[in-house]
Amino acid sequence: MDRKNLSILLVDDEESMVEWLSILLEQNGYSVTSFSHPEAAFKWSEQNPVHVLISDIKMPAMSGLELFARMQEIHPDVAGIFMTAFSSVDTAVKAVRQGASDYLLKPFKTDQMLAAIEKAVRVKNITAENRALKQKLSKEYNFQGIIGRSQPIIKLLEMVRKVADQPSTVLISGESGTGKELIAKAIHNNSIREDDPFIGINCGSLSPNLLESELFGHKKGSFTGAYRDKEGLMIAAGRGTLFLDEIGELNKDLQVKLLRAIQERQIRPVGDTTTKPFKARLICATNRNLEEMVQEGSFRNDLYYRLNVLPLHVPPLRERREDIPLLVKNFLSNGSYAGKELSKESLEIFTEYSWPGNVRELQNIIERVCVLSGSNTVEADELPGCLTDKAPQEGLPSFPESTETGRELALLTLAEIEKAWTYYILEKKAGGEKRTASRILGINESTLHRRLEKYRKEDKRLAERHTERKIDP
Repeated sequence: MDRKNLSILLVDDEESMVEWLSILLEQNGYSVTSFSHPEAAFKWSEQNPVHVLISDIKMPAMSGLELFARMQEIHPDVAGIFMTAFSSVDTAVKAVRQGASDYLLKPFKTDQMLAAIEKAVRVKNITAENRALKQKLSKEYNFQGIIGRSQPIIKLLEMVRKVADQPSTVLISGESGTGKELIAKAIHNNSIREDDPFIGINCGSLSPNLLESELFGHKKGSFTGAYRDKEGLMIAAGRGTLFLDEIGELNKDLQVKLLRAIQERQIRPVGDTTTKPFKARLICATNRNLEEMVQEGSFRNDLYYRLNVLPLHVPPLRERREDIPLLVKNFLSNGSYAGKELSKESLEIFTEYSWPGNVRELQNIIERVCVLSGSNTVEADELPGCLTDKAPQEGLPSFPESTETGRELALLTLAEIEKAWTYYILEKKAGGEKRTASRILGINESTLHRRLEKYRKEDKRLAERHTERKIDP
């Protein structure tokens, strides 16, 4: 890397040292930004690239090692060179373990500092070359599990490439069953964190108290059943990726605690009095409209803005129908039903179907028809009724006869279609069994329960309004 393109951040609470080193480095062709306060230096680094950090170790408010640790969360490849007037073997060892490339004892010679910078640049260049070679050997990008060549998928994967190496939080939106976790894993697998852990948790699958303990950890004796210290997932993820699915299910208390952790990059385990650094990259996913939740007051707007830094949207399967034959082929080849295939008519039916449960529903139906079919070729008459029934169905919305039917159809919202389809599957296809209905719809049973509760409240409000109109004089 050219010296002028190398961004060096210099931090020392001794202004005379800052001034002298700045002049020295600039005279040798380096681009230097200097600060005498570590907090100001860190804020600057949040908006600017930093290739080498040169810092004093002992400074008020924040030590050089603490500054380096926080900066590594934003710039994982930053090189660290530390200066100190107090010789300490323990401090030197700690600096090296943290990734420092050099440790200089004050007063040092100018040649020592210049040599330390040259060494840091060499190490940085070798690291960059190794990563580039590794990507080339792995066919440039790892999108394992993501099948498709439609334009929406190509655009999505281009976005994955762009955001993979960024430290910013990613918010993935999309309907249930579209593969949001696969996108999160693709971002992790193509980032500089790929060798670190990828840890995911569904925020809607646990009670608030249990979820808090899982995320933040707890101290022994902090509540009934806490028989030992537990490391939370936010710490266990290390410098890897923490994936929070169904982020819209967090209650208000956990929203506040997560917001504080993101802002401060520190977490406090349940029952503990000390904080621990949160170093992982955060990726969240939701099948709900968080903007509407913010307007309703059920989701904090400050947390939403913190999460929605790099937004990605996973398209539903009905918007990329050309990928359906590829997905069918992939599921047939990977299952225990190798040798099975769909007839031409069956594949056409699959392609025309709307797939409200998306890829998850497609995979489930592929498994079902392959298990139940007695031959190697699955014919159209062996497909489930939800794919082939084209007659008007009870439970689906009806449209009043009118010369303006097109306008009335346009006024039907996606939410109304989803509601009608959910009731149809529950009552007509699953016989009232919620577990069966959720499997057909391709959603979690907890998601189905929430949908039905929302519909019940909506119907109650409509009934109350209707009653008010009737009694209004």
